[in-house]
Amino acid sequence: MEIENYRNFLAIVEAGSMTSASEYIHIAQPALSKQVKSLENYFGAKLIITTRGSKHLILTDAGRILYQKAKYICSLEDMAKNEIDDINDGSRGILRISAANSRASTFIHTCLEPFHLLFPHIVYEIYEGGITEQTQQLLSGITEIGILSVPLNHQDNFEILFRRKETIVAVFHQQSPLLKDLPESVSLRQLAEMPLCLSGGCYLILQKAFAQASLKPHILSVCTTRNTALQWASDNTGVAVVPIEPGEILGPAFRCRNIDNVNADLSKTVVKVKGRPLSVIGKKFLQFYSEVRHAKPLVPPRTLQ
Repeated sequence: MEIENYRNFLAIVEAGSMTSASEYIHIAQPALSKQVKSLENYFGAKLIITTRGSKHLILTDAGRILYQKAKYICSLEDMAKNEIDDINDGSRGILRISAANSRASTFIHTCLEPFHLLFPHIVYEIYEGGITEQTQQLLSGITEIGILSVPLNHQDNFEILFRRKETIVAVFHQQSPLLKDLPESVSLRQLAEMPLCLSGGCYLILQKAFAQASLKPHILSVCTTRNTALQWASDNTGVAVVPIEPGEILGPAFRCRNIDNVNADLSKTVVKVKGRPLSVIGKKFLQFYSEVRHAKPLVPPRTLQ
């Protein structure tokens, strides 16, 4: 049954007569009568009783049921249209993001919270995981944007939208006795004597640097995520060695020191699947990200489809 028949039935009931409804919705009365007859045939019940000489109609029990359900059916269509319009406009909908385990909390604080203030009706689905999980989520369409801390698997399938360089630093508790007389940067020799808690990505880099310097470091912990490595420093048990972005502040409980003679090509990247269009919300978020994080797109804006 066409929804216009339901809408016109509502107009007839609310106008109180065929004549008034015909004038209000600009449809000839015979056409309206035909639609009512069609509804009655479809549902197998009399819906409206009209009395000779009366300008008003009477709803049957079946007519009252259809009136209530027709209002619901039409309201659902209106809601769907409004929500789709909002999605097309980018002011409502769902933004689905794959975030590296070590990046989710920082990403929420620096990007999603201020973006939410601008678009309060957007819902966020954030999928945390390692690079293998992120690759699968993006390729399968579960998410449309990836926030990565290590290079992707199957790189040919992805387009890098933004890249921000990162630096490896040593992170101490603010009351760590190891900070005494320590300069703003620490040497590999000094670092080798400290209880080190390294995130997975930094472990391989530091392992190579120590080997080249013929040093045997004191490794306390190798952690899957940056957050776990930082927990050791937060407890004042070890020194965390983790990557940070330019200008990133880890919090008042920590003190960071640069590490001398460590060359690391580290970066945080924002990616999408090649050839797959982004949602309107996804495009708006990337524009916001470029402004808030002062990142320059690595592809022309017209390719952010």
